[in-house]
Amino acid sequence: MGLKEMLFGSGGGKGRGKTRIDKLIKRVVNQYSQSVDRYGAMEDLFKIGAQTWEKGQKHPEGSPERHELEEQSIEAYVALLMRFTMNASKSIDDEEEKGWLYKRLSALGKPILEPIKRFCKDAEGIAWALRIVEDVANETEEWDILDSLLEIHPPVYERDTSAKLQMLTHIKEIEDPRVGPILMKYLEDPDEGVRFFCIEALIDNAEEQAKATLVGQLDKPEEDSVRLRSRIFDGLADLGWDLSEHAAVIRQQLGDEHRFDGKLLTRR
Repeated sequence: MGLKEMLFGSGGGKGRGKTRIDKLIKRVVNQYSQSVDRYGAMEDLFKIGAQTWEKGQKHPEGSPERHELEEQSIEAYVALLMRFTMNASKSIDDEEEKGWLYKRLSALGKPILEPIKRFCKDAEGIAWALRIVEDVANETEEWDILDSLLEIHPPVYERDTSAKLQMLTHIKEIEDPRVGPILMKYLEDPDEGVRFFCIEALIDNAEEQAKATLVGQLDKPEEDSVRLRSRIFDGLADLGWDLSEHAAVIRQQLGDEHRFDGKLLTRR
């Protein structure tokens, strides 16, 4: 079930499509409505999220009543996160609304993490949500969400790679030994844009553990991206790594734009 179906329903079950949240989210994601109307709808969703959560805490833990109210609260916050997936017709309003919403959601603290995890499962635009995660989550909580995203967006074909690239962009900025291997894994992705991003990230992060992988990418017959191969050569030259162990491949793949002395690669 996609994100819109989850929120708006598919016509069955407990009057889905007729709830107050359904009506509010339609106002929130209407790019042509007045900004004041979207703000009003978002404020109402914040009230629903806070009030249903507070009511839920009055019921015993594990009770159906508490679970139902907590789910309503989460649904309201997921609906708010949908605002990040739409660009309003007026760019100034769009920027101000997203900045306001980002601050408000970040201020919720830990309770926003579960809605974000659910939102990210189906959303194509997750960059704002991941910014909130960076502000709110500890290392374990952040990687729990990222591990879930890595399962949802493996290095296989996707029609739209927006969420995958936003996920990798977020991961690239984390100082953690897990980052390099993840980026190397995504060099197997069939999308050239994803592979190029990972090449850039590995070079920018100076991930020396990726040296053999980067050279190996040059040696792949199926890797026919000229800009990607050029970026690898430029990166290896700029980083000044010892390439003695990979001399055979470097010499075989070397073009006119670089020199190789058997150890170091340089630009001409």
